[in-house]
Amino acid sequence: MAKEKDTTRALTGSRLMNLPVPSTFATFTDGNIWAATNGWKTLTNQVVYYENYFDLSAYELDDLTLVPTAISLQDGLPYTTTSQDPITQLPIFDIVSQERLSMAELYTIYTAGYDYPSSPGSTQDWSQLLMCNFRLLTPQTDFSITNLLLPATGGSLGSAEPTAVQKLWVYRVLIPTATDLSTSTWVVPATRFVLGAEIVKEDDLPYMMRLKRSYELATQG
Repeated sequence: MAKEKDTTRALTGSRLMNLPVPSTFATFTDGNIWAATNGWKTLTNQVVYYENYFDLSAYELDDLTLVPTAISLQDGLPYTTTSQDPITQLPIFDIVSQERLSMAELYTIYTAGYDYPSSPGSTQDWSQLLMCNFRLLTPQTDFSITNLLLPATGGSLGSAEPTAVQKLWVYRVLIPTATDLSTSTWVVPATRFVLGAEIVKEDDLPYMMRLKRSYELATQG
């Protein structure tokens, strides 16, 4: 019996993808809202964020599945602020999600109860967040560079679930905190998300169940 011809247009196998994120200067304007540079967006006076995505549409067209093998953020340059406020803090979320996130919800669940996307206090499922890193940066007092921000706490979570979505959404989310934000400028360096993955052809039933799960994630909440 002749072997069925593989009609897959996109290639399977190992992939190493990357998505650069530009630096930004965030300042508080006279209208009590944030202004940010280099394509970063703002949510009134609460959040400064960058949103982009890995385009997986070619794999989706060929009914292929992306299986993450490594997800990381290349981030080695300094973060600084001009704020001299004693309660100055910079919470940072770095996220790779199967579905687009609401910045308003992220801000609310974090500030109201120290929750995060995919936690019990959110509308996301744990499998939706392939990666979510969190750091709390605060001004350091050990060096003469008094405007340098260093991590006070940090942690990682996420499912690294195989996915069949068209887009993997990528976020950097800042929630600058101080008594008087109007006197401060926040400098965030350029970074890069790196995604290592295997592109595979699943059997029909597992693939259809994955599509069903993606649809449920997209419509919940």
